[in-house]
Amino acid sequence: MAKKMTAYQKKLEYNNAYNRENYRSFSIRYGKENEKKIISWLEKQESVKGYITDLIVADMEKSKGAKKAVKKAPAKKAPAKKK
Repeated sequence: MAKKMTAYQKKLEYNNAYNRENYRSFSIRYGKENEKKIISWLEKQESVKGYITDLIVADMEKSKGAKKAVKKAPAKKAPAKKK
């Protein structure tokens, strides 16, 4: 016989399915001994997610600018062939 789900279980199942469909999660672990400075720095931030997101966006913009600079560089003409 199938077990009846409580309202809480149904909501939890719905939320889990929604999150799997609409979000992507990333996890980073830092060692308490070897990476104390990084941990301390992140803990001082108002929002760790916001801080990391800002760093990524800035890097993306920087990379985009570097790619544009390469694309804008004039192509060198090949030397004319001697007959």
